Amino acid sequence: MRKILKTASMITLPFALLILAYLGADRTQWLTEPQLDLLGMAPYPIFLIGGVLAWKFNRSREFFLLLVLALTLALLQYSPQAGAVMGKVLLEDQLLLISLILPANILIFSFFKERGIFSIWGMTRVGVIAAQAAAAVWLMKPEQQSLLHQWRKDLLPFSLEKYTSLSQAALFLILLAAIRLIYRQISRPSSQDVSFLAVLLGMGFALHQAYDPLLVAVFWAVSGISLINSIIQDSYSMAFSDELTGLPSRRALKQDMLKLGMNYTIAMLDIDFFKKFNDKYGHDTGDDVLKLVASILRKVTGGGKAFRYGGEEFTILFPGRSVSEVLPHLEQLREKVAGRGFTLRGKGRRKGKGRSRSKSGSTRAGRTIHITISIGIAQKNEKNKTPDEVMKAADTALYRAKKKGRNCVSK
Repeated sequence: MRKILKTASMITLPFALLILAYLGADRTQWLTEPQLDLLGMAPYPIFLIGGVLAWKFNRSREFFLLLVLALTLALLQYSPQAGAVMGKVLLEDQLLLISLILPANILIFSFFKERGIFSIWGMTRVGVIAAQAAAAVWLMKPEQQSLLHQWRKDLLPFSLEKYTSLSQAALFLILLAAIRLIYRQISRPSSQDVSFLAVLLGMGFALHQAYDPLLVAVFWAVSGISLINSIIQDSYSMAFSDELTGLPSRRALKQDMLKLGMNYTIAMLDIDFFKKFNDKYGHDTGDDVLKLVASILRKVTGGGKAFRYGGEEFTILFPGRSVSEVLPHLEQLREKVAGRGFTLRGKGRRKGKGRSRSKSGSTRAGRTIHITISIGIAQKNEKNKTPDEVMKAADTALYRAKKKGRNCVSK
């Protein structure tokens, strides 16, 4: 349930901001001229804050999209052909350029990996963005009008002018970028792609609205806020979630341990003979085993919550439960892991070049093996009064389980 709420929040927040932006922009007629000028400048400090956060957390996609948003807004507001005053009609040339530049960059960024802002890849992107800015200024010269207007021509055998002020080329780029982002979101959910999609749709809506520069400023500001939200959400997820297994990380465990009440039980789990297994079958296969075990631990019953402690070790917190109450659930968990067969990957299914091979050179493809876990449990009592002491006692119980022959629960 918590995961569903988190996913719903990740998806709805950026689009809720767009709705609020539209409702807010529709009520600006009561603002004074200085207030309108201030509103027109509002996106820039938002972009600056977002850029600093993106640099701090090494989020290059957000950083460069914020840079593009800042440059496009500056082009709309301060270009010699714009009149440079918020509240006046934007020229068609500016609208055309921005409606092409933004979706094209969003589409391109969706294919980029995080390479670092100040790496050679990052500097290359800066160069590409600078080249786009220079090209935009050049295309707005009177002698280049005919070349610029080539992008205004219809791609379809019919016109859409009565429905939107956007060119068909811009609509095509927006559609391509939206499809790409939706595909990425379905394949691997991320608040980043949701925010990019919100920026894309907000941009399309703002530029579709008959050259309203104030609406553009409001939507650009909200786009910056959406990207900041993406940086914070993904950075939080990276800090508190284990990337390999998807379980909450050790840092999240420490946070949740601070919230434990007067009665609780902690279980420490370890995959039996994992090091030997890893050495024999390879690290890729070992990673698959960790993910398999984590998928089972995630469904632990009895009110428990599983965490990746580190390596092949996992921790489960049972708030408000005693050892006798959680023991049946842990036995059930142990049996599920032992009963779940794991099929070794073949050559055609390997993720990396040779990394799944054993040291003998054989992948033993198709062979099904069984994984077991050992579990140690302890609860808060007069001897173990703090979560750290209870965890240490559970760890000691885990070693007893291993001495008993593994694949068992010890207390």
